[in-house]
Amino acid sequence: MKIISIILTLFVALCLSSCTSKAKNDILNSSKDDVSNLLSKLIEKEREINRLNKQLENCQHIKK
Repeated sequence: MKIISIILTLFVALCLSSCTSKAKNDILNSSKDDVSNLLSKLIEKEREINRLNKQLENCQHIKK
């Protein structure tokens, strides 16, 4: 009876640790996705700023 309770306890502990590991991996993966999305947005905004700077330069040349 004691062996069965030890085996059952080990089984439950393994199941809980695997669930915890899966949750941790899911959180890490979602963080990577968030960083990737932020980098994409940053690149897009930088391109927009560069485009606006070129327009501003063109307007300054036209006014001269």
